[in-house]
Amino acid sequence: MNIWEHFDKDEQNLPFTDGQEETNAYLRWLDMFLLAASELKSNEDEEPLREELRMAAEILGSRTKASMGKEVTALHGIGISNIAAQYGLYDFGFFCLLMAVSLEMDAHYLYAFREISDYDTQYLTFALAADIYSIIAEDGELLDIHNIKNTISHCPLFTIIPSKEGEGSLLDGFCASRQLSALLKGDYIIEAGLNEVVYEELATDAGDDRIIHKDEIKRLRTYLEHSAEASAWRKEKTYEPASYTELFNEQGTTIIHIRGEKGSGRKSLIKKALGDGTAVLFVLLDRLAGAGPELIKQYTNDIFVRARLLDSELVIICEEKDNLSFLRRFLRQATDQKDRLFVISGKDISLDGELEDFRKYTVDIGIPTAVERHLIWEKKLEGVAVCDDVDITELAGKYRLYPKVIESCVDLAKSNCYANGKNMVSKKELSEAVLSNTTSALDELCDRIPLKFTWDDLVIDERQKVIMETLCSRVKNRSLVDEEWGFSDKITYGRGVSLILFGAPGTGKTMAAQVMAKEIGMALYRVDLSQLVDKYIGETEKNISKIFDAASDGNVILFFDEADALFSKRTEVSSSNDKHANTEVAFLLQKIEQHEGVTFLATNRFNDFDAAFIRRINYAVRIERPDAETRLKLYEKILPEKTPKENDINLKYYADNFELSGAEIKEVLYSAAFMAAAENKKLGNKHILQALKLQQEKTGKIVSGAELARFITT
Repeated sequence: MNIWEHFDKDEQNLPFTDGQEETNAYLRWLDMFLLAASELKSNEDEEPLREELRMAAEILGSRTKASMGKEVTALHGIGISNIAAQYGLYDFGFFCLLMAVSLEMDAHYLYAFREISDYDTQYLTFALAADIYSIIAEDGELLDIHNIKNTISHCPLFTIIPSKEGEGSLLDGFCASRQLSALLKGDYIIEAGLNEVVYEELATDAGDDRIIHKDEIKRLRTYLEHSAEASAWRKEKTYEPASYTELFNEQGTTIIHIRGEKGSGRKSLIKKALGDGTAVLFVLLDRLAGAGPELIKQYTNDIFVRARLLDSELVIICEEKDNLSFLRRFLRQATDQKDRLFVISGKDISLDGELEDFRKYTVDIGIPTAVERHLIWEKKLEGVAVCDDVDITELAGKYRLYPKVIESCVDLAKSNCYANGKNMVSKKELSEAVLSNTTSALDELCDRIPLKFTWDDLVIDERQKVIMETLCSRVKNRSLVDEEWGFSDKITYGRGVSLILFGAPGTGKTMAAQVMAKEIGMALYRVDLSQLVDKYIGETEKNISKIFDAASDGNVILFFDEADALFSKRTEVSSSNDKHANTEVAFLLQKIEQHEGVTFLATNRFNDFDAAFIRRINYAVRIERPDAETRLKLYEKILPEKTPKENDINLKYYADNFELSGAEIKEVLYSAAFMAAAENKKLGNKHILQALKLQQEKTGKIVSGAELARFITT
């Protein structure tokens, strides 16, 4: 065997130009090993062969040393010596890595290994690797082979294939991980299968003046500086293995936990803080956890290899609380691969009390401020033709939305606009898009009330209407007052808006709620308190919490109809049941005060309410039974213009003589219309009086024969 058949005398001090050149050079060294092993079978002298291999190793070492500090492109792969150094693989460990890589780089190595192998196996084994490497091994160098094998077995660069001989056998096989093979070849595309659980993006900080979450970004950058200092400290330290635990506890792996709702900008926050060009590898932990034991192990190794060799930041996204134990195991495995890890989760996931030996920081992301929301709306509407009625300031102030939701709302509004043959997005389309994107959670818990009525449909005392208009204005302008005018600094609790509507049954409390909801531009959800109250202690509070949690973004209106089911006067505590009921009332009141959205309550028994409770509600509106003049207006508004009717219908007579509520008037006219339809006639006085008679009888009143005779003829 002649070394110069494999190496050039002039290349000894030349740095490698790229990773593949380096890997190919080391494969030439492996070729020499295989040739030497073959010649030894022919009783060749071992010492000359050993010397040739050592000379080749020196040449490779010189080239590797000459390459240190040189800027080389990774376009054609990462160098194998760099990879081995990162994982602490030297001598026999490095040789095993080279053997494993060779099979991925050129298929002929498989046949070459079989030619010299004394073992009946279909794959590389540690025993075969030891036999070949022993040609240059110093005396005693392979005595520790079992410990080296154990190190390799826990290295993500390798996949271990257990043999039938049992645990610890040198006949165990090994091969290179798929991710390592791809990176050595310069293939940086995430392969099929793995791309179901990870994806990669580049961080960017474009310097846009409209950056949101500025305080959170500043805080995160501080944490990044701390983690970088800790990482540098660990790398500079020299220590014995026995002292590693002490060192780890003092400067452990850093976990930065980013908490917030989906669409709140969690990923953008990380990318902004990291700055331009940083590779970020996102791991969808919930998908990984469901991949199955074998795939979990394979994907986990591939993730660690990719993140470490490409120096990518590793971001683990965990949305399911059920996967916290899996997250814990994953993070502990990642400790050996990265000095810093990010975890993204929902608001309800906490790492407090978990992983005590990690250095942990937490950044909570809330809903952007009104000023920030204005910037987001402005950015997302760039290039979109909008009608004159679109007011970005109003959109930002009224709707407390996350960035991704705003983007979805704009996209939906544009889609609906173009589908209707229009080319300009209107306020109505944007409002409807907001409602479509912010109401899904409550749909499962409450009934959504359609918003069919406007101020023109509502007949109410003018003084009470002013109160309702004031409430609507407060909702629309609360961000201006709270944030720009500084009231949020002074009032940190109870900034929601609450209203109690009270009056006799059928007077129009629900309609009033619908009118205000339509004016504000928010969905209205009826909460049935009687369904929330539970006889078991603590269950009522849980039911109430679910409602407020679902409405936590503040973009819907909670309407507690028949609130007297729970809110009537608190009793003197004479039993445990009384005490329990009072606790529930206090809890609901607390939730209303903490809620930053809008809450309506309706009751027929206002006088039974606790005065202390009334004081803590922002507004109260009395919906009174209508007088004759108001009843006439109701008759005229409720009766549709296109309904066919007799000319002699006297609505004023009914308004003057029958004291009905708005709901009763609606029922009378509706019932009368069906009577007329059944006779195939126009709506007449006869039908209305018949309907009135039925309505009055329900309440124990009787319409006299004289009244009926006034209009009913045979």
